[in-house]
Amino acid sequence: MKSVFPVGTTLYQPPLCSGGYNLISGRGLVKLVDMNGQVAHTWPVDPAHEKGFIHRARLLPSGRLMLLFSGGKNPGHVAEFDWQGRETWSYTPRGAAHHDFWPTDRGSVFLICHIPLPPEVRAQITDPVRRELPVFGDELIEVGRDQQILWRWVQHEHLDVNWCNPLPAAQDWPAGPDNNTITDWTHTNTIQELPENRWFDAGDSRFRPGNILQSLRQLDTISIIERTSGQVVWSYTGNYRGGLSGQHEPHLIEKGLPGAGHILIFDNGASPLKDLAHCGCSYVLEINPSDHSLVWVYEDEHRFFSRFTASCQRLPNGNTLILESLCRRLFEVTPQKRIVWEYILTDNAQRVYRYPYDYCDALAALGRPGERPVTPPAELRIPADPEA
Repeated sequence: MKSVFPVGTTLYQPPLCSGGYNLISGRGLVKLVDMNGQVAHTWPVDPAHEKGFIHRARLLPSGRLMLLFSGGKNPGHVAEFDWQGRETWSYTPRGAAHHDFWPTDRGSVFLICHIPLPPEVRAQITDPVRRELPVFGDELIEVGRDQQILWRWVQHEHLDVNWCNPLPAAQDWPAGPDNNTITDWTHTNTIQELPENRWFDAGDSRFRPGNILQSLRQLDTISIIERTSGQVVWSYTGNYRGGLSGQHEPHLIEKGLPGAGHILIFDNGASPLKDLAHCGCSYVLEINPSDHSLVWVYEDEHRFFSRFTASCQRLPNGNTLILESLCRRLFEVTPQKRIVWEYILTDNAQRVYRYPYDYCDALAALGRPGERPVTPPAELRIPADPEA
């Protein structure tokens, strides 16, 4: 027996929301859900559950669906599907792809790939115990449609392997025996190719479109890689409530959206090292990357927390869509931090993204669904069973 919670749309105020279809992934299935919680379309991409868990789903402007799988018969890989769920392209890198990918308008895809540190690099580790352990980092790659590698950036060639947050974890904990900050050195969980932005337009070359933004979860850091030189030209650890702690989903907000040029981050608060006020509390941060200043923050003390995964997205009307994945809770807040839409998932999605009704021809063909307000009761009690 377990506690019973409502599922689906539990709150909806249509005039205050930025309507669209929510792309939600589960095991073997991806679906589009409208604002009232109705399923508008499904992709049965893995009915036999052989491909593994879906880390990330993205709908492309062509109407095709791109997914990142891991943990199945095939190692971590990316695959593309048509509207009916038929696979049209896939790529499996030498190191297992994980957590995130970024499709470009050129047709190529950026991936995060798990690789072991070679012995000569591990020999540089000063901690004698850690030096004898298998230590893993990541390489970032761009792969073309022809399966050729167009760009590669290997973390241990550019970062100090002794830069480490030593937080051990029990071997039998649910995340796995090697999911700790000692052997899983960086645990990169987000990648974005920088779009056009006002900082570069004003002459700041650090934010050149095409440079790569990455999130190093285990190091509580996000950084930008200059694509041509491979140098890290910008980084951020933050200082709100002690700084970042196991963050996810940092991305530079694109032109045309409110807050364009700022970086939005889901700061999980999984294992804060500097301020216990951050423990058990998550934040969504909006920062000005040019001077690291904090522009906006969403927080709700202990009532808002996802220790792992989660996502955030700036919407066209200035609201922010937030996935509190630990609780399977997806909600939309206004700039004044008022919740105007809430949806409780039945799927264990790690990231969710909302697409406007006219995002692509396939969505436009679905038509704009009815948008009916949903007002939750002030209090919900389950009555006792009737007497026999």
